Amino acid sequence: MKKLSLILAALLLVSSIASCSDEPADSGNAAATTAQSAQTEAETSALDARKSISDNLPEANFDGETFRLYASTEKRAQKFYAEASNGDVINDAIYNAILTTEQRFNTDIVCILSDLGGNEDVTHNDAIRKAVQAEEDICDVAENHDSLSGSAAIEGMYTNLRNLERLDFSQPWWAPNAVESLTYMEQLYLGSSAMSITGFNQTRVIFFNKDLLNRYNMEEPYETVFAGEWYLDTLINQTKDVYEDLNGNSTKDKEDFYGYIAGAPIYCYLESYGIPTIIKEEDSLTTGVNNARTITMVEKLYNLLYESDGAMIYRKGQDDDHNVALFGNNQSLYAFGEIGNAVDYLRHTEVNYGIIPTPKLDEVQEDYLAAYTDRFFVVPRTLPTDRYEFVGTIIEAMSAEGYRQIFPAYYEIALKQKFTFDNESMQVLDLINDCRILDFAFVYCADINGLINGLLSPDQSPSSNFASKYASQEKSINAKLKNVYKAFEKMYEDAVM
Repeated sequence: MKKLSLILAALLLVSSIASCSDEPADSGNAAATTAQSAQTEAETSALDARKSISDNLPEANFDGETFRLYASTEKRAQKFYAEASNGDVINDAIYNAILTTEQRFNTDIVCILSDLGGNEDVTHNDAIRKAVQAEEDICDVAENHDSLSGSAAIEGMYTNLRNLERLDFSQPWWAPNAVESLTYMEQLYLGSSAMSITGFNQTRVIFFNKDLLNRYNMEEPYETVFAGEWYLDTLINQTKDVYEDLNGNSTKDKEDFYGYIAGAPIYCYLESYGIPTIIKEEDSLTTGVNNARTITMVEKLYNLLYESDGAMIYRKGQDDDHNVALFGNNQSLYAFGEIGNAVDYLRHTEVNYGIIPTPKLDEVQEDYLAAYTDRFFVVPRTLPTDRYEFVGTIIEAMSAEGYRQIFPAYYEIALKQKFTFDNESMQVLDLINDCRILDFAFVYCADINGLINGLLSPDQSPSSNFASKYASQEKSINAKLKNVYKAFEKMYEDAVM
């Protein structure tokens, strides 16, 4: 690959805003220049600090060896791979991160697409599984769907990432909670790192409309968030009675105005509210979800979504609309969404929005928790052991460069400087990144999350009766957890024999 290094220019190219004030140039402009210089200096210092973190990888020359990435579609690949620069800040950051790694280790990084059509997640996962079952060396690293990856992992399809040389999971480019959460019996099969922007993209947050809050004489929630007092009850009390029948048809529909809009299916609720889903013991896996806090969460959310005037929850794809689209059309005060919604959609609207974390369930919950999902990086079991050092080195290097180059482009420049409108959102995004959490249960026993989806999704039969729902599925959930435990136990025993 022949590539030109553009990232430094992209990272430091912050456009100045010309003053339109009638104030004398020697007063307002001077103050603005001083403030901008201070901001630029702070941003440069933060970038330099990030770049200065060593990955501690030894020097190596791999003599042009090809490192093979495997993705389902071009759209998926764009989250971690770019063939050429095109002027887009994020694309060029990915491009230059790859270039840096190639030049440093004399390797050629390529991306192969399965692109099999149909349900792309299923067909891609099946392609990986069939190749491994046929003992084919299909690739060095594949990206794959989260829960499908979990199912394949316990079938023995992947290499334990802890066996690869050069991976250092203590480094900041590995999401620390994900490493801890997804490790069991010293085995980690699913990687979530800064090599890709997908995980940060899919981090759940709350968006709020600054102008509309002002119209309703409500305070922006930043001070409440920073004080650690942003609770679910606070959100409910602000939104449950905010409703306007804009089309006058006496029916709540997509043309009306709401206090809060959410979307189905229901993901990441249990994790966000600090409710334990699975208790991992040395000799067992048991569910931790059957408790009073889960019941409290379900009752509060059901009351908001189905028994108040001020909230609406939309089915995925309903009438080609979704919760964030309606929020972007100034039709709600608050909306539940993902950070990526700001990049992919909200930046193209005129809505004056802010970003805050999902609230705490109550005062007992000590910290905000930003739950996220990811498309994991997996290493097929058929990877020859003599490639372990090479593959581990390149994964670690790409993850480190993602942290140094891709993440700043996405987070520092794109989200903070281009797609959001206030300094408080910048601080909150720092807070959110520091408390991101990924759940073992969502990957290896999706039925636990399915309990909440079944109770709160409009696609199911909405109800606040968690106890009944849990009782109906307790036996099957315990059976699945037992199977997951046995699979990890067998893989552990096979590894130490």
